Amino acid sequence: TVTFYPTVRAVQHTQDASIQPLCIGVCFSGTLPRHLVHGVVPIQISVSIAEEYSSFTTPVIESLALNGYPISEGSISENVCAQPSLHVDIPITFLPLPSNFNPTDSCHWSRLLGQIQRWLVNIPSDSQHWSWGRDAFWFAFVAAYPDFPSGNWLTWDARIPLQGRFIEQWLED
Repeated sequence: TVTFYPTVRAVQHTQDASIQPLCIGVCFSGTLPRHLVHGVVPIQISVSIAEEYSSFTTPVIESLALNGYPISEGSISENVCAQPSLHVDIPITFLPLPSNFNPTDSCHWSRLLGQIQRWLVNIPSDSQHWSWGRDAFWFAFVAAYPDFPSGNWLTWDARIPLQGRFIEQWLED
């Protein structure tokens, strides 16, 4: 048994707080006999929350199979956890949008823009989420600053390139 202590954050504009998602990778040491290559190996994982919190929240387990992970030829014992290009499912901390999000209010878009930017610069740029996250960033940026590239707008984090189908088309018009 391993005990984790995830971050608890206040939910904006409410008296509530939420437990932030955890990304936990599970690697398997050792090797299996080759005849099990196309077999199904059941894995049981249990997650629980202390009883005093169970009336408020319930853990939900989601899985992401890393099929096709790189292994060296002739070896099935490669340490998958050490592969830098593999990423477990990265939580999208700015979704879902709050129920009071107003798509006609540039202040709401500006707040969302900040959340997306903080998330985007903290995920690996080779992750499966990077390109659509970058596009979501630029969509929110233009919604917050519809006169861009004219008018006034805040400078964004330089780690987010001015690239992507949406923003490139926006700048062409």
